[in-house]
Order: sequence, then structure tokens, then C-alpha cells
Amino acid sequence: MSDIIASIATPKGEGGISIIRSSGMGSLSVALKIFHTPSGNPVEKISPNIAHFGSIYDPSTRNCIDEVVLTWFKNPKSYTGEDVVEISAHGGTFVSSRILGLVLDYGARLAEPGEFTRRAFMNGRIDLSQAEAVADLISAASDKALQAAILQLKGRLSKKITELYDRLLFVLSQVEAAIDFPEEGLDFQKRDSSISELKQVREEVSNLINTYKQGKISRDGASVALAGKPNVGKSSLLNTLLQEDRAIVTPHPGTTRDTLEEKVRIKDTHINIIDSAGLRRHPETIEQEGIRRTRLAIDNADLTLVIFDRSQPLDENDDLICKEIHEKPKLVVINKCDLPEQWPIEQLSQKIETDTVVFISAKEQSGLDSLINAIYSCVIKEETNGEAIFISRERHRLNLVQASLSLEKTLTSLESQLSEEFVAIDLNIAMNHLATILGKVVEDELLDQIFNSFCIGK
Repeated sequence: MSDIIASIATPKGEGGISIIRSSGMGSLSVALKIFHTPSGNPVEKISPNIAHFGSIYDPSTRNCIDEVVLTWFKNPKSYTGEDVVEISAHGGTFVSSRILGLVLDYGARLAEPGEFTRRAFMNGRIDLSQAEAVADLISAASDKALQAAILQLKGRLSKKITELYDRLLFVLSQVEAAIDFPEEGLDFQKRDSSISELKQVREEVSNLINTYKQGKISRDGASVALAGKPNVGKSSLLNTLLQEDRAIVTPHPGTTRDTLEEKVRIKDTHINIIDSAGLRRHPETIEQEGIRRTRLAIDNADLTLVIFDRSQPLDENDDLICKEIHEKPKLVVINKCDLPEQWPIEQLSQKIETDTVVFISAKEQSGLDSLINAIYSCVIKEETNGEAIFISRERHRLNLVQASLSLEKTLTSLESQLSEEFVAIDLNIAMNHLATILGKVVEDELLDQIFNSFCIGK
């Protein structure tokens, strides 16, 4: 990492400010080749962590490109842990591209996606879970997602994983001491205390695994499918929640023949609402693929809104819906309550089990506050606070699951009084999985996968 990287750190297009960022030994020297005082004189020396006003000149033509503010962050107290220079120019694609071109002409190369954050990781400024939090922070679309990313970036998860790792390391040190000095071995008291400690660690690992669903919802939003027979008002409800005509609404059943997914903000989180084809026992040929996708959406959803039409009698298609959704997380919604009712609510309770029933009229937009509160209560099972620790990435979950399995094997070996070598093998595997979350043990392919998802300027 001895070379200098550079890129535009702000989004493309017109704006108030555009930032050209460079990092690496010699990045300041490159910047000073094109940065001059407001009067046009070369600048020989600047102080770190201070904003310096001046101009960018093209040395080959002596033409002024823009008036800018230059800031130098001296290593190791910078984002990447290297010398970092940021040139804040007037916003605009052409101006920022010209300045970046000069930086590249005088010694830098164009940064790869996520390379600044990758250097921060490689230089020990952040661990891998914190690097992932940077990407989550950039893509956050709700207060929940923002809070989750900030907590992870501040190292809340890292500290917990490190604590668990250190506790396993202490047990491993006792086991390896017994291997090195076989005449002593693990005495009864140490074996007993090791078993107790490993059980506690395994329980805490399991608790972290159990936070995954809520953590993922906080980061990515909950997936909520709309289900019901044709023409119960699924598309009307989607349009009402979005406050725009996104789905086609007609009085003819079978209009929706594919899934349609849209995001809607509910309180401090966002919800991915999935409108789908109506389910019925004897669909037309053209509807069958849409119904297959409806079933897939229901299977993958965190919650399904099962919608019934209060203005029409219940029929075999409603029975089909009740059967399809029987064991799925669901919320029953009774629509078209502005029209005369055609069946008593007790009739539905015999067909479907649910704790909550919400009455609405999507057309008249009545009952929506109750529906929104009910959706939120169903998908956000528990409120997170400033002390909450949870995981939100599949990579973390998989490593914790593998760590838990290895701890189970370790405990079995200890309780069966097997040789310490067997104990050490599984204990090392568990520790490696925890270390992988932090990036202490990681392959280049995984790093490429993580950092390639970043934008170029980050």
C-alpha cells in the first residue's frame, strides 16, 4: 500500500461542494504541486487538521481551475491511517474531474471501490465488522438502520466478539498448558470451571444468533407481503400506504399478475411492501406464474397481511388463503369496511387463528393508523436501546453458528474427559470463527466481496 490513491468522494452531479480525496505516503506532496495561495503563489508547507483556502492551478498551463479548501490529515490520525488530503471544490462534474485528473497526473492512481475503507481496515483503524458498518451507514434508509450502523461502527459488536474470543483464549491457555505438561493435566477443578465458562460463552453466542432477524430488519427493513383472493383491495392498500398510484387498480379480478415491491417508511424503520397476484383455486393460465410468485413472497416475508373483503361473502378462495397462511407470521386485515358487511367476524375466526384483526377502508383511507401501528408491532418485536448488541449480516450469523457448534463439541470432549488435544482442536475452530467476524482471520476473496460493494470514493 505504498502507492497513492485518489477519487472523487462526493456523488456525481452538480452540488454545493465536491471533494477530491487522496491517501498514501506522498499524497500531500502531490497536492502541493497544484495547490497555490489565493494570489497564485506556490505553497511550500501547510499544517495538518487545518482548512487552508487557496486555488488549484494546472502547472502545465498556469491556468486557475478553481478556488478550493484543502485539508491535510497526517498519519496515523486519518480515516485510512495514512496521510489523507481532501480538496473541497465547487460542486460540478467537470470541475471535480479536472482536479482529480491533475492529482492522477502528478502521482496518484484512481482508487478501487471501497479502497479507502479497505486501507483503514488493513492499517488497523477499524476491524472488518466496522468496515461493513460504514457501508450500512451509507445505505441506511431509516432511523433504525442508521442506529444499527452507528452502534456497529462505534465497535459495540466488535467489543462483544473480542470479549468472547478472549474468554475462550483463557480456557485454551489452560488446555494447552495441560498438553505441554501432561503429568499435571487439567485437574478436576479447572476442568469444571472450563466447562462452566464455555457454557456461558455458548449461551451468549446463541443469544447473538437470536438477534439476527431483528438486526436484519433494522438494517434492511421488514418484508411484508399482501395476500388475499383477487379483488380484495391489495393494490388499493399498497397505493394508499405509498400515497401514490403505483399499482393498477380495476374492478376486475386478476389484474395483478406479478409481484410488485415498494418501500414505505413506518415510524423509524422502512418496510418492503410486496403486492401480489390474488390466490384462487381455479386461476387462468396467465395467472398461474403470478400465483407461484405470490406463494414465494409469502414464504420469504417477515409478515403477511391477509386481506379479506367485508363487503363480499367468504368463499372457497378465502378458505384457500387461510390454509396457505396457516403457519406463517400474519396480520389479518378486513378491508372495504365503508361498505355494508356481508359476514360476521366470528365466521372468520373459525377459519384462521390470529391475535390481531385490523379493520380498514383502503379507498376511504380509514383505519390506516391502526394498521400501521399493528404492522410495526408485528415486525419490530423489541425496542433496541443504546446498550443493544445485535447482528444484521448473514456472514456474522453463519460464523456464530459454526462457533456454537464447535463449542458444543468442545464441551462434549471435556465432559467425556477426552484428551486435551481434542478439546484444543474444537476450541481453536470456535475462536477462528469469532476472529473471522472481526477480520483477524480472513481470505482476500472475502475482502474483495465486501469492499467491492462500496462506492469508489469510500
